[in-house]
Amino acid sequence: MATVVSFINFKGGVGKTTLSVELAASLYKKFNSRVLMVDLDPQSNCTLYWLNEADWERQINEKGTLLSFFEACLDDKPFDISSIIATPTRFAKSPWYQQFDLRLNRGIKLVPSDMQLFGVDLRLAQRFGFENPKAQLFLKKALAAIDNQYDFIFIDCPPNLYLATQNGLFASQYYVVVALAEYLSTLGIAHIQASINSVFSSANNIIGTEAFKKPSLAGIVFNKVRYLSGGTQSQEDFMSRIRAKYPESVFKSYVSQSDKIAQRPAQSEPIALSDYAVDQKYADQIHTVAEEFYDRITRP
Repeated sequence: MATVVSFINFKGGVGKTTLSVELAASLYKKFNSRVLMVDLDPQSNCTLYWLNEADWERQINEKGTLLSFFEACLDDKPFDISSIIATPTRFAKSPWYQQFDLRLNRGIKLVPSDMQLFGVDLRLAQRFGFENPKAQLFLKKALAAIDNQYDFIFIDCPPNLYLATQNGLFASQYYVVVALAEYLSTLGIAHIQASINSVFSSANNIIGTEAFKKPSLAGIVFNKVRYLSGGTQSQEDFMSRIRAKYPESVFKSYVSQSDKIAQRPAQSEPIALSDYAVDQKYADQIHTVAEEFYDRITRP
């Protein structure tokens, strides 16, 4: 049975998608983990990390995306989510690709997004109501049919708490908050936790039981850390404050800002899978975060 983890932050621009992709790649490489990535964000950055535009267009026209899934849900029609799972092909010429999915079918798979998902939250709310548990459980039920095929299912959530994100959270046992070492992150983390608590409390009140268990916070990962130099306004200071407030939740490891990573060409591949690390410090930090994540999730 897969461990399902949502990656979330209500603030955009924190590098949530890139970190989730690199973490999945590192888990595959270091632990031979089977990882299914579910791209709930209509911006589709996770999808475009694994599929080139031509493959994505073909997927939309021939197999479908999460838009196809939610449209079936809107029409109360059954839908086999395995029918839209894609194998990443963007790096077919890379030296590691031939072994990518050949070891007992282990590797990374993708449930791709669609830019037309931007309107699906409103359509779900109009059809079922914003707080209807039925509309919050579509993804959970769909993934339950295939979760024995994976070790981890990573859900890349959009930066909000609308119904698509709620579907991700109701399907998850854990969530990871990807945060920047800045003032807004010191405010946003508490807001995320309070909002998740409220959504699950409301769902349980509606049905009159405690049937829905909220996902546990697997941890807070600081991303894009540019410098650690001390001082009351430094990133180090903000990180220290969050660690003091959430002593058991903040990852000991973090990921630095990498200008070299941002300058990679469009056909670039996850650093965790590449034989050539354009930024070795960044690559080492990704692997360290992956090891800590694996330990947090698997420890008794």
